[in-house]
Amino acid sequence: MDEKRHPKQQVTMGFLLDRWLSIAELDEDTSYGRAEGIIRNYLKPTFGELKAGKLTAEMLELFYARLRQCRERCEGRRNGKVDPKTKQNHVCVPLMPNSVRKIHFVLRPALNRGLRWGYVTTNVASLAEPPAQPKPNPDPPTPEEAALALNTAWQQDLDWGTFLFMIMVTGSRHGEMCALRWSDINLGRLELFVKHSNNGHRIKDTKTHQRRKQAIDVIIRSVLAAYRERAEERCKALGGELARDAFVFSGEADSSLPHKPPSISQRYRRLAKKLKIHTHRLKDLRAYNVTELLGAGADVRTVAGRVGHGGGGATTLKYYAAFLATSDRQAVTAFAKQLPVPAGLLAVQPVTTVINGLRLACECGNESLWSMLVVTENGAEALCGQCETAVQARPGPATASVDSTNNEPGHADANRLRCTGCIPRFWR
Repeated sequence: MDEKRHPKQQVTMGFLLDRWLSIAELDEDTSYGRAEGIIRNYLKPTFGELKAGKLTAEMLELFYARLRQCRERCEGRRNGKVDPKTKQNHVCVPLMPNSVRKIHFVLRPALNRGLRWGYVTTNVASLAEPPAQPKPNPDPPTPEEAALALNTAWQQDLDWGTFLFMIMVTGSRHGEMCALRWSDINLGRLELFVKHSNNGHRIKDTKTHQRRKQAIDVIIRSVLAAYRERAEERCKALGGELARDAFVFSGEADSSLPHKPPSISQRYRRLAKKLKIHTHRLKDLRAYNVTELLGAGADVRTVAGRVGHGGGGATTLKYYAAFLATSDRQAVTAFAKQLPVPAGLLAVQPVTTVINGLRLACECGNESLWSMLVVTENGAEALCGQCETAVQARPGPATASVDSTNNEPGHADANRLRCTGCIPRFWR
């Protein structure tokens, strides 16, 4: 006691948590609000009156286990019974492992601070074991679902469709898109700068605290130019002028205030549920962008730099790149070509791709596997799925015409791949 190595036994966990929260370096409003909510809803009701020196690792692990059974820690005793507060039958809803881990990572730094202050003699949170982190399993919407959501958004509201279109083609976080200004877009040089993010309370730096540049194409420029014309017309109707640094996506007539990310997420969730899309998170559109770019052959570092991931692409592959059946088929086809196979087993040839009466074939021998196929009125252009060579099928002496009514095995019906619309489509 003379050396002041004894803990201050009268300090409660509630006092320690309040002291830690008052000096915690939480630079984001969302991080502070999340920590304050965890302390108010979970930690104080359970350990608020407990002496800090009396807390043990066993108490914490039992606490985590009870939360995994029911977030109200009833241990199943009230399941199906009438709740005296709500007057309704109580249904146990377990807390997800990630939420329990967030509670653990609030306790650990708070007790570590108490250890330095002399409130406790050991950090029991470092001894307790939280639930294991779930393995990442990215589940972006399919191309058909993404197209359905975008087409529906265009029909509902052109501005809403433009926002979803930009999320899909840029892969930016929706907070970054809500903080985008017209001064960050250079339509002449086809460039877009991501400088800030909107967390719903204020405009701040991006998640990685780094600015990045994204390339856009003429289609994106046309969509943004039409959107800017509509924004300028709204300002002109009110007798004003669109400011140079006005927000791109805003609910105000003069675009002076940005959209709030939570409201955008809720709107997309309602849209996805209405369309019965299997994933309802706006964040999954970012995973869709990453997956499609990697499937199209883009370099991992390029994709990681475009969407703002660190670690040289490790985060991109771990959390956002979903499994692509097309890439898997290309990989196994390239590998299988190197192995010897008896000639008798290859009697059945792959189906030949015939478009508008023209046979699409590559010098490497591929006649059916194409990664990108653009169908036009005069023929087709494709990228070979085996050697990645650009191949064209055009009427001329170099390309022989094939009768679409040929019943020879291995020939496909040309009408199945014929483009029926006025705009060429991509086929995978």
